[in-house]
Amino acid sequence: MNEGAAAVLAALIAVAGVALGLFGARWQARGMQEQANAAIEAVKAQGRDQNAQWRRTVRRDVWVEYLGAVDEFRLAAGEVAGHLADEDLPEAELRLEAAHSRSVGATDAYRKIELEGPEQIVSKGYALQGAMVQTIFELEQALTAARAMGVLEEAGQREQREVSSDQHRPIAAVLSSLRKLRGMESDDPGSTEYGQRLGLQILALDLLSASDTTALVFTYAHQLSLSEAGERYPHGRWQRFHEVRTDFVEAARSHLDGST
Repeated sequence: MNEGAAAVLAALIAVAGVALGLFGARWQARGMQEQANAAIEAVKAQGRDQNAQWRRTVRRDVWVEYLGAVDEFRLAAGEVAGHLADEDLPEAELRLEAAHSRSVGATDAYRKIELEGPEQIVSKGYALQGAMVQTIFELEQALTAARAMGVLEEAGQREQREVSSDQHRPIAAVLSSLRKLRGMESDDPGSTEYGQRLGLQILALDLLSASDTTALVFTYAHQLSLSEAGERYPHGRWQRFHEVRTDFVEAARSHLDGST
């Protein structure tokens, strides 16, 4: 081999070496990049897990705060119902104001749930909010009904003193019909029509306003009969409220467990 050929061969070998070196370096760099990408993804995944755990903790605290506010409302509402049962209307009115305040506190706590989510818990909380609104409405109606009943009973006592014959005692007849309405099952299809007719009879006496008459008939129509009270033991009138609260708790627990 002459010197020229040797030089060319040496140059080719050198070029091949450089090419192999570049290929090896590129392969090594690619491997390092893949390792770096994998490390970055691992960090991101860890960050997502930590953020998810943090969100669960925040949501749990928000839900606990809301349930505490709901339970405070439930206790206040129970006190109103107790005073109504004892016919202590002034105290019932004071307790009703407290129940209103507790419901406002629960609503403020619910707004945090609307922000934190998730949607399933938001909807369960919305149902629980509805149960509180319904409870407030029923207690207001019951308080108005108790006052209206007092007016009717006083008028009935005057009627009994002034009218000798039962056939000419319309107030006594209305009071008897109210007792009958209270004893009817709440799902009795005839109770609505019966209550409507009774409302017209009460208005005809010209002793109560239309709103007071409506509250009286509504309250007596929605009081639990003895058989219904037995079926709903131990929660009684609060059965629906208890069910909605339980739905919220179960949904929240399922989310914290990772089931949803």
